[in-house]
Amino acid sequence: MKKLLLLCACLLALAAPLRAAVVPPTDIVVVRIYDNGASINAVITRGEGRSEKVAFESGASDKRLTDSGLGYYKLISNLYQEGYKLQSTISDGRSGLITLLFVKAP
Repeated sequence: MKKLLLLCACLLALAAPLRAAVVPPTDIVVVRIYDNGASINAVITRGEGRSEKVAFESGASDKRLTDSGLGYYKLISNLYQEGYKLQSTISDGRSGLITLLFVKAP
């Protein structure tokens, strides 16, 4: 009986660090984008109290489409260079509001 209790205690001790290693913390960035037709406003949030705003032109003309494409490219490219990958997108399709969730694996 003592051997059984000792064996259970050893297995429990071995399993404890394993559970901690399975779920490491991940860095998350939330990007909220609003396109009002004339400009695009994005808020990049990296945690509590750590938000930055980015704005660039939008519209249907060739120049504005090119400007907005470049704005999106810079925003997303910077996050990819920092090691973040797009995890999820949220959009209702009507309001012009899009939420992007980026995650950095440890």
